Amino acid sequence: MIDRRATETLVEAPGPAAGTHDRRLPGSDIAKAHADFVMALAARKPIAIALDPAPEDFTARAICCEALLDRVKDHLTALIEEAAESEPGRIIADAELAAAIDAHLGDLKSDITGTLEQVAERIRDDRYDGCARGPFYRRRGP
Repeated sequence: MIDRRATETLVEAPGPAAGTHDRRLPGSDIAKAHADFVMALAARKPIAIALDPAPEDFTARAICCEALLDRVKDHLTALIEEAAESEPGRIIADAELAAAIDAHLGDLKSDITGTLEQVAERIRDDRYDGCARGPFYRRRGP
């Protein structure tokens, strides 16, 4: 190791190896993807559902869950794709994990939003007696 106090001149640092000058910094894309994911979570805070909920509460929750799962899918896909690029073999690419993430989270999103929309529709039918005009023709009393 060079004693910097003993030298009066600048010491030249080794440059990048030949052919590696275009390589991105490790983790820079993942750090950006993670920051985007965290910012999206912070920006879309769910609202608590009241004890006597309106159908719109469940519709809003379905939209919130869809957005959250889309962000989770994007983040997981970025993590897996970055790992696949760095892997010396093809195990990750051959496993088609990105496609599996898309398929499974797409199914989960459909299940969640479908269930929440069914709850909203049931409340709408019970509360408004099936009237398409909704709260303007609210059924009164028991």
